[in-house]
Amino acid sequence: MHSMAKRVPISFSFSVSSVAVISVLSVALAGPASRPAELPLPVDARQESELLREAGPGFQIKRTPHFLVAFNTPRAVVDELAARLEETHHSVYRFVDTVGIDARRPARRLEVLFFNEREEYEQYAAKLRFPAGGTYGVYHEATNRSAFFNVHNEPQLQALHAEILDARENLQELNRLLSSMKGNGPLILTYADGRRETLTRTQAKKRLEDAQRELKTLDGKRVNYSGRINRTVIQHEAAHQVLFNAGVHVRGGANPKWIVEGLACLFETPPSEAGTGIAAINQYRLKDFRSAVAEESGKRVLRAEDFLAAIKAGRFVSPERLVSDPRVFFERGQHGATVYAMTWSLTHYLLRRRPRDLAGYLKEISQREPGRAVTPDEELSLFEKHFGPLDDAFLRQWGGFVLQLPYRAPGGL
Repeated sequence: MHSMAKRVPISFSFSVSSVAVISVLSVALAGPASRPAELPLPVDARQESELLREAGPGFQIKRTPHFLVAFNTPRAVVDELAARLEETHHSVYRFVDTVGIDARRPARRLEVLFFNEREEYEQYAAKLRFPAGGTYGVYHEATNRSAFFNVHNEPQLQALHAEILDARENLQELNRLLSSMKGNGPLILTYADGRRETLTRTQAKKRLEDAQRELKTLDGKRVNYSGRINRTVIQHEAAHQVLFNAGVHVRGGANPKWIVEGLACLFETPPSEAGTGIAAINQYRLKDFRSAVAEESGKRVLRAEDFLAAIKAGRFVSPERLVSDPRVFFERGQHGATVYAMTWSLTHYLLRRRPRDLAGYLKEISQREPGRAVTPDEELSLFEKHFGPLDDAFLRQWGGFVLQLPYRAPGGL
C-alpha cells in the first residue's frame, strides 16, 4: 500500500525469449550481483535537519547506505528496521538489474520516519490525510517518505509478550521445585497468576512438559506475527519507495494500482540462502488466494476451473476491475487481503510466464506524463494490448499456474 495526498494510485526492454528470461532470473537471483560496487552517498546535513524537523522533538537520525531514518525507538529496534530496509533495497535492485530495467539510483538517501508508538504514527498519517486505522506503515508518494511504528508496542504483540513472560515464570518455578523435591512427597506449585496447585512428582513432570510446549507455541506465534508484519508491511512499503525512486514507477504519474501493489507484494518474501525474496513464492498471499478459491469447500486440490467459478461467484473482484479501477484497493480486512492476493498472483504469473509482455507493459506506462488522467477503459485497453483479452482462456492460464504452485501453509495468528 502506498499513498498520495489525494490517495491517487501510483525504459527497459527484453531481447531474449521468455524461457531464457526465466532461467536468467532464477540463476542471477541465486548468485552475487555482478554490477560494480556503488559509491557511498554523501552526508546531506540539510536533508537530515529537515527530516528531524518533520519528525519532531526526541528523534535521532540513523544513516544506512541507502536510507535516512528519523527514529525515537530503542536502538535495537531501529537497527532491525534498517537491516530489513537495506535487504529490500538490495532485492529490488537485484531484480531490476536482472530483468534489464534501466533503473536510476537516487543521489541522496531515501527518507523514513519510525515512531515508537502507534499513536504517533497515526497523528503523522492524519497530517497526510492518510486513513491509518488498521495499517502498520505507509509509503507516501507526494512526500516521498515512508513511515512505520514499533510493532513491538502493538497491543496484540504486547499481550503475547505478557503470556510468554508468565509461561517462562511457570516453567522456571516447575524446574526449581522439581530439582529441590526429595522423595515422593507432594509438591506445591505457585503459578505466575497466583494460583496454587498440589502435585505429585509424576504430575509435576507432566506439567513441565506441558509448560515447555506452551512456551514454544507462544514464542512461535510471536515470531510469526511480527514476521508477517515486517514482511507484508515494512518490506512492501520499502519496495514501493525504492521502485518509485528507481523510476520503475513514475512519481505523480498514473501508474496502474494493480501493478504498483503487485510488484511490492513480490518483495514481501524474506531473503534466503537460495537467493533474494523475489525468487520465492509468497506463501501468505498464496494462502489468501487459495482460501478465496476454495471458500468453505475444504478442497485441497484446486484447478483453473475453480478459479473461474470463484470469480463468477463474486469471491474475487472482476479481473477487468482489478487492472483498471484503483478503488478496489481501498478495501480492508479479508476483502482487502483477497484483492492483494489476486494482484500478487497476477503479477507473479506474468513475471514467470509472460516476462517480455510485462516488460513492454511497464515500459509504456513509464512514458506517461505526470499528472495526466487515465480512464479505466484506457487502463483495460493497455492491459489487453500487451497481454491479450481477459477472457476465460487467459483466466485459466493464470489460475491454473498459480494453483499448481507448491503450497506450504504459513504460520501466524
